[in-house]
Amino acid sequence: MAMAMPALVVTLLLLGYPLVYSFWVSLHEQTLGSRAPARWVGFGNYTAVLGDPVFLPSLTRTVLFAAAVVLGTLLLGTVFALALNQEFRGRSVVRGVLILPWSLSQITLALTFGWIFNSTFGPLNGALQQAGVIDKYVAWFASGRVALTVMAVAFVWSLVPFATLLILGALQTVPEDLHKAARIDGAGPVRRFFFVTLPWIRDTVLVVSVLALINAFLAFALIYILTGGGPGTETTLLSWWGYTTAFRDLDLGKGAAIFYLMTLAMVLLAALTALVIRGPRRNREGRTA
Repeated sequence: MAMAMPALVVTLLLLGYPLVYSFWVSLHEQTLGSRAPARWVGFGNYTAVLGDPVFLPSLTRTVLFAAAVVLGTLLLGTVFALALNQEFRGRSVVRGVLILPWSLSQITLALTFGWIFNSTFGPLNGALQQAGVIDKYVAWFASGRVALTVMAVAFVWSLVPFATLLILGALQTVPEDLHKAARIDGAGPVRRFFFVTLPWIRDTVLVVSVLALINAFLAFALIYILTGGGPGTETTLLSWWGYTTAFRDLDLGKGAAIFYLMTLAMVLLAALTALVIRGPRRNREGRTA
């Protein structure tokens, strides 16, 4: 314990000080770049955020975006993990290739999808036009719903490799005896998955869900590069609104309050996700704990 104390102290300083200071900022009226001292307003910034007409649409949009990312990541990650858990030629190569999207930075990811969906020279428009699906190039980011969908697809694409690796590792711990017993009882592949495999890997599914949820709430580079929160405010998530409030409008106090409310929403959704996925706690024999 004594040997770990220096590292623990450094970690607490690196994490604790920014948290305490940012909360202090959220309780004051403070303008970025101003020499005037910060003025105490208590929870006035939080009241201003909750009463702002941008808050509720941004929160709703953020929750829907996060839900789409979590569901897409879980679904595709599970499908790919089940496929890679089977024996086939070239499986090692496929596993290596699968990790590539996860290795890309969010900026590279945003630039790549911005090029694919570019309304002037994007390859997607070109392919769809040559296939006769569209008559003219589509401005994908002119519609808020389409732009938000594109961002969700890009985010899922970047998270699926990590989810696949975690779920694949969990699948390889499922005892084969359980599957053999289920086959003897006449259970097919689908029933074996839902009644044998899924309960066994439930903790891993929970971890993947929470990590995907946190990443979705913290999405920033995609918005910054692809849409800038537009058209209008139709792709403005809480993370982008907090950034623009603090560094464009120079209102540090309100910006900090937005991020703390975003964190609260993220924690509540993570707790709800845990309750839904875990349900009643059960041991490996299936008895309720």
